[in-house]
Amino acid sequence: MSLTKVLSDIQALYSPAHGPVRNQLWYVLAAVVMTSLNRPKDVPRIYEAVEKSIQEGKKDDMTTEKSKVLMRMREGIFKSFVIIGYPKVINSLQALNTAVPSEVLAEIPTTPIRKETSWEDVNLQRERGYKLFDAVYDRHSKRVQENMHVAYPDLAQAAIHHLYGPVLAEPSIISAQETSLCIVAGLMVQDVPAQLRGHRYGALNQGATQQDLSRLESLVEIVTKYSESNKSNVTCES
Repeated sequence: MSLTKVLSDIQALYSPAHGPVRNQLWYVLAAVVMTSLNRPKDVPRIYEAVEKSIQEGKKDDMTTEKSKVLMRMREGIFKSFVIIGYPKVINSLQALNTAVPSEVLAEIPTTPIRKETSWEDVNLQRERGYKLFDAVYDRHSKRVQENMHVAYPDLAQAAIHHLYGPVLAEPSIISAQETSLCIVAGLMVQDVPAQLRGHRYGALNQGATQQDLSRLESLVEIVTKYSESNKSNVTCES
């Protein structure tokens, strides 16, 4: 199966799409799953597929639209490091840049969107982290934190102070609901049923629907089958 066919099948899952291309989520989730499967060289092809859709739409502000898509892909992949690890994310983000025209890169911010210039910034991030953790785990939040603390005291603290607060709770590019689906996407690729179960409920708590989760399962299955059939070929398929 070619990557072109894979991306076409994924787009079909999310059709009919409403609103501008940049607001669609399929390409962000596809990039997260491809990153989880350690196929960084396929990530640029996802961007190129979205870019083609934008060009076919013949909008006047195509460069701005493409830059929004790039930011969303970057942010979704970045947030997934919480689940899949930093090395895979580094490789995918570096590969992604190779597919982006210079005029699009010129519109992308060159400073971090997460501000940590003062202790007040850090405290605000931590407050957001606690709120998001509570929103995800709902009535189980305290128990989950206590279980992590018992396993290793630093575990719960790091989860909120360094993962949920500054990374996952940043809503300016990828919303809380979208973030929850990115996390579930990364977990679906791995054999971690307890965490997957918790974050599936967390996604529902963030406003996702059962249909969202079912479509995501189909997306993961499509990409995983593609990856399995192309294990010996790390280059992009046409």
